[in-house]
Amino acid sequence: MFRKLGNFLRAIFIFYRSFWIPASLITIFCWFGIFSASLTQIKEHKEFYGILMFIGPFFWIKTATNFLILLYLIKYKANELYFYYNLGIGKAAIWITTFLIDYLTFFLAIFITGLILNQYFIPGK
Repeated sequence: MFRKLGNFLRAIFIFYRSFWIPASLITIFCWFGIFSASLTQIKEHKEFYGILMFIGPFFWIKTATNFLILLYLIKYKANELYFYYNLGIGKAAIWITTFLIDYLTFFLAIFITGLILNQYFIPGK
């Protein structure tokens, strides 16, 4: 059972390597946007609602760019999917797992941003 799971995860990370650079750049862009918007709100002494008010727009930017990456992969990497079919991994499992990994890194970056803002930048703490 663990061997099959290990082979599945290894195959998913091989697939993820084909688009991790643009996905990571978009995650960094969204992280920087949320961080700078929250920091500007703090510096202007506005009432601070945290990073939650900025997650929505950047989440949709991340979702739209993931959709564009998906379209690119469907069009130009379609022949590579036969490798994963031979391993017994379906198309839905590949897409869902890789984009879950991508969104987990996105939300991990947002969580770390919130910790940094709360620890070092919010006045009175």
